Amino acid sequence: MDESVAMVASRPGGLPLEQRIYALSPLGMLATTLVVFALLFGSFLLVADLEHVAILRHRPGGIVMSEAAWPALVLSLLCCTALAMQRYVRLAEAKDAPAYGRILRGGMPSAVEVTNLSAPDTRLGRATLIGLAIGLVLSVLIRMAENGEGHIIPPMTMIWFGAATSLLTVLFARGVEQTRAGTRAYARTLNAELRIDLLRTDTLAVLGRSAARSSLIWFVISAVAFLFFVGGDLNWLTILLIGACAGMGIGMFVTIMSRIHRQIVIAKAAELEHVRCQIDAMRAAMTTDDHAATRLHGLLAYEKRISDAPEWPFDQTTLVRVAASALIVTVPWFVQAIVQYFIEHLGPK
Repeated sequence: MDESVAMVASRPGGLPLEQRIYALSPLGMLATTLVVFALLFGSFLLVADLEHVAILRHRPGGIVMSEAAWPALVLSLLCCTALAMQRYVRLAEAKDAPAYGRILRGGMPSAVEVTNLSAPDTRLGRATLIGLAIGLVLSVLIRMAENGEGHIIPPMTMIWFGAATSLLTVLFARGVEQTRAGTRAYARTLNAELRIDLLRTDTLAVLGRSAARSSLIWFVISAVAFLFFVGGDLNWLTILLIGACAGMGIGMFVTIMSRIHRQIVIAKAAELEHVRCQIDAMRAAMTTDDHAATRLHGLLAYEKRISDAPEWPFDQTTLVRVAASALIVTVPWFVQAIVQYFIEHLGPK
C-alpha cells in the first residue's frame, strides 16, 4: 500500500463514521463491505424468519425472491454501495496526493489537505438529523401506500424496512453534505494554489480523475437503485432516488471541470497577451536588430504552443469513463425497466 494511503487509512480519529468503519476494520475494503451487507440483509432474513415472511416464491418460470425480500436486498445493497464507493474514492484520492503536490503551490502539505478524508466545515450532525427526519417520513408514506394496496407487513419486518430506509436517507444526506463541503474546500484550494503550466497541461489530469471518481459514487448508487425496477417496484421514490443520484454525479463533474476550465482560460489569455506584446516588440525591432527575426520565430512557435494548449483538465480516457459511468451502466437498465413497465401496465389485458 502507498505510504500516503496507509497513513490515511490507519487514522480513524476525526473521520466521518462512514470512513471510520473501514479505518477500524482489520479487513480490507471489500471484505468489510461484505460483512456490513451480511449484517444488514442477514438481520432482515432473521426478522422475516421470526415472522414467517416468505423469502422465495415459486413462479412458472422458476423460484424468485418475494415482494418483501427483493426490496430488502436492494436496500442493503444501496447502503453498502454508498459506504464502499465513498471509501474507494477517498483512498484513490490519497494515492493521487503526489500528483496534487506537483500542481499546488503549497506542495505536499496542500496535497494532503485537499485529499483529506474529512472536508472542513462539514456539518454532518445537521445532515444526519435531516436524513433521519426524511427517512421516517418516507417510511410512513411508503407503509401507508403499501397498506392501501393490501400489502400487509408484520410489525418487526415493517420496523426493519423503516430503519433501512432511514439509514439510506441518512447516508444520502451525509453524502450530499460531504460533497457540498468538500467541493467548496476543493475550490478554495485550487483558486488560491493551483499552478497552471500551459506547456504541461497533462499534469492537471489528476483534477479530471478526481472529479470523475466523485461522480462515480452517485452513478453507481443510481445504477444499484435500478434493481428496484427488476422487482417491478417502479414508484416515485425510486425515480426520485435515481434522478437525484444521477443529477448529483453529472452536476458535480460539470461544476468542478467548468471552474478549473475558467482558470485555465484566464491563465492562457494572460500568457498569450504577454507573448503577443513581445512579438509586437520584436516585429518593430526587426529593422534595427539583426537577431530580432530569430527571436520572433521562437516567440511565434511559443505562441502556437500556448494557443493549442488544452483548456479542459482531463484526458480522453477520463471523459470516456465518465460517459460510460453515466450512460452504459444506467441507461440500458432504465430503458428496459420503462419498456417493461409500460408493457405490463398499459398493454392489452
